[in-house]
Amino acid sequence: MGVQSSVPTDVLRPQRPPISGQAGLQALQQAERADQYLTLVSQSSANRLARASTNYLPFPHSLKRAIPPANPLEPWPNGQVIWMQPSADDGLPHTRAPNYICLPVTLKGPELESTLRHERVHVSQRLHPEAWHRLLEVWDMKPWTGTLPVDIQVRRRLNPDLLGVPLFIWKQEWVPLGLFKSLSQPKLAEIDTIWWHPSTRTVHREAPPGWLEFFGTANGQEHPFEMAAYLIQTNPSQSVAYSALKPRLRELPTSEV
Repeated sequence: MGVQSSVPTDVLRPQRPPISGQAGLQALQQAERADQYLTLVSQSSANRLARASTNYLPFPHSLKRAIPPANPLEPWPNGQVIWMQPSADDGLPHTRAPNYICLPVTLKGPELESTLRHERVHVSQRLHPEAWHRLLEVWDMKPWTGTLPVDIQVRRRLNPDLLGVPLFIWKQEWVPLGLFKSLSQPKLAEIDTIWWHPSTRTVHREAPPGWLEFFGTANGQEHPFEMAAYLIQTNPSQSVAYSALKPRLRELPTSEV
């Protein structure tokens, strides 16, 4: 008989070696059939232009570089890492459906471990969206099903971590969004966070009353899924938003199936 693990069964998640080359390419093709990320990019002038000089392909060679597993006492899935070309999505780490974590091959050391924590949160959000919707009620955030004006929609940066995820409205009044700073020369890393006010159909470029007091200056303010991933990645002790979220994380499912 084997030795029984001291880790509860419901937090055991598969650990998979990273992939690249042909295996990585096949995984990206599977992801594209599921989330259509590159198809959506091709249909958006600003998003297509922002990625014009990037090479969205896996790293062509096999690597034996190990990656740290997820902490078994936390709810984050391990996911399946794909080593990407350094210029893929301008070097920005991201996730693809259903549980792929796309990382530039240049990522190493403490930065790799910190980034994995962030991206594993996104995998959790992909696998358990309803649980995350309930969780974010602690921030007074709820999914928003309204429509945006065309002139705002065309400026939105496509974020692969948020494909298929609704926008959220804060306090039933404010919808945060990430827009390219420039339409003529858009860059993936250069966006402005704005707040759409549905009842007056106006754009606000300054944070609404109470926002900064609660969320501070956390990264990823374009969407609560993104902001949560940054807060969990950095574990800021002085953040009111993180202090409200942290005790509820234990409610999240741990299954990666």
